[in-house]
Order: sequence, then structure tokens, then C-alpha cells
Amino acid sequence: MQKQKVYQHYEFLREFGKQKPDPAYLIYGPEDYLKDKVLKTITEKFKTPGSEEFDVITIYGDESLSVNVLEQLEMMPFIAKHRLVILKNFDKMIASEKNLIAKYIENPVQTSILILTAEKNDERIIANRTISEKAVNINCRSPYNADDIAKWLRAELRERNINMDNESISLFSNSIETDYLIAANELEKLIIYTKNSGNITLNDVIESVGKSRTNTIFELQNYIGNRNLTKALSILENILSNEDPKKITIFIIAMLTRFFSQIWKVLALRNKNISDSEITTRHLTEIFYRYRDDYIKYANNYPGEAIKKVFSMLLQADVDLKSLNTKEEIILETLIYNICKV
Repeated sequence: MQKQKVYQHYEFLREFGKQKPDPAYLIYGPEDYLKDKVLKTITEKFKTPGSEEFDVITIYGDESLSVNVLEQLEMMPFIAKHRLVILKNFDKMIASEKNLIAKYIENPVQTSILILTAEKNDERIIANRTISEKAVNINCRSPYNADDIAKWLRAELRERNINMDNESISLFSNSIETDYLIAANELEKLIIYTKNSGNITLNDVIESVGKSRTNTIFELQNYIGNRNLTKALSILENILSNEDPKKITIFIIAMLTRFFSQIWKVLALRNKNISDSEITTRHLTEIFYRYRDDYIKYANNYPGEAIKKVFSMLLQADVDLKSLNTKEEIILETLIYNICKV
């Protein structure tokens, strides 16, 4: 029989609403947070409210025998259309017990749905291979990088009907550990911080998620804005000594890009003959009012041609980080030196 498609968790959750029930689901991977989310999604769709005590059964593979699972599967649902039997820690069962579950899946009871969870799915084991061929497979792997966190975040935002622009998503994804549970906790903090407004801005992310980091980053921006190379490099050294360079580097580049975008905005408004006082009072509302005058000074230090070169430097640094086998510290130090000397 042709092997079932292996869904990544986000693919499954996106398409699951359109699917009819399958006799068996295999949810596997190291991410307990994702496995719980997928399991809850399946259970919520197929359970009948009020019948959970009778028709939703949870069994642990490291504590029970397969015969107990089979007995539950062969029982008719009491109230619901389907009886849901959840077998957690399936991979902890011994081979003979797994074989009985695999044999059942080859000829399942149509009124029951079996949901297996496991940390690993080793298809060298005959029972695992049989189950993979018959069951719907959902892989809950750990995030590889910030892009995976961003993909997860977009799905969560759609589900919760929350607005968040790409820049804010990028900053969020690059500001936290590459861990879905941590990301989920930070998102909850953001939602509370924004009072369930349904809209999360860049400043919200900075204040809620990256405040400890951004306090130091703001110092770095200030020294760069004033072209104080010595102080800027000193602050950079301090940041890198207290953070994982691989994780903080992209965050720094994102923040510097935003920083110079604001300086570019000041220059663009000046070109329209808008006075500096009007710029600070009416056009820099996303910057805390105490710091708006500083951006006027920064704009004096980085005129139009200099800003263009700075954006090219930031882009090149981003490319170098992703393509060169060079230490992040060297790329950042070179970037800041070039910016201050442009």
C-alpha cells in the first residue's frame, strides 16, 4: 500500500478542517507543545460535548498493554459518533505490543479513532512502518531557525485573528529562543500586553519581548547615530559576551535597519520642506517623545548619500551571515566600523 503523506504540523492544522475522520493518526516528534496542540485539534473536532467521560479514552503505552487499547477500540461509542482512543508514548511499548496495534490498524473498527503519540517514529521497526503506511502521519519537529518560528507565528495570528506586520513578525521571531513553547508563552505575553486589541505593533514587540535586549541595543544605536565608533564597538562587545552571537546578530541587524529607516524618514520629510519641529511633533509618533530630537541629530550625521550606503551595508551583512563561514562577531564589527566611517 502507498505510504500516507507525512504532514508537518502546520500543514496538517491548516488542512484539517476540510478532512473527514481517519481511523488512525500518528503524531510524533520531540515537540510536546505541538503534539498537544495537534492532539487537541483532532479531539475537539471529533468528540461530542458531554460524552468525553465515556467516549474519549487516554492510555499510556509505557503503563498499559495493547490488549487494553484494543478493548477500548472495539467498544461502540456511548453517545458520540466516534470513540476516541488516545495512546500516548506509543514508542515506549515493546515490539510485541506494537505489533498488535499495527495489526489492528490494518483492519480498524469504523466507529473508533485511534490517536497515537510518540517522540520518534523509527520505520526500521516493522510495526512502525505498517502504522506509517495506514495512519495519517503528523511530524512535530523542533524549529530549525527563526523562519520556522515566523511560520508558526503567522498560523497562530490567523487562528486568533490578530494583525501583526512583517517587520514585527521578523523581530519577534529573531528575538526569542527557537522553541515553540517559549514562542507560545511570549505570544501570550504580547496579547496580554496589548490588552487583546487584535493588533500587535513593532513597539509592542520591543516592549514586551525584547526589552532586556533592546535597552542595550538602543545604546548601540545611540553611539552609532552619533558616529562614536569606540563606544559603539564597546557596547557591541558587551552584547556579544552576554548573548548567543548566532541569535542576537540577526536581531541587531533588524533593529539597525529600523533605526536607519527612521533617520531616512527624517531626511525625506526635510526634502519636503517640513521643519524639524513639525517632524518631531507630528511624524515620529512611533518613537518615544523623549528620543525624537535625537533622530534629528542622527539625520545631520547621516545625510542622504550616507544613508543609501548604510542600507547597502546592512543588506550585505545579512547576506554574509547566511552565506559566509565567518564568525558573527567579525561581520558585526566590520558592519559597525563601516557605518560609523561612511
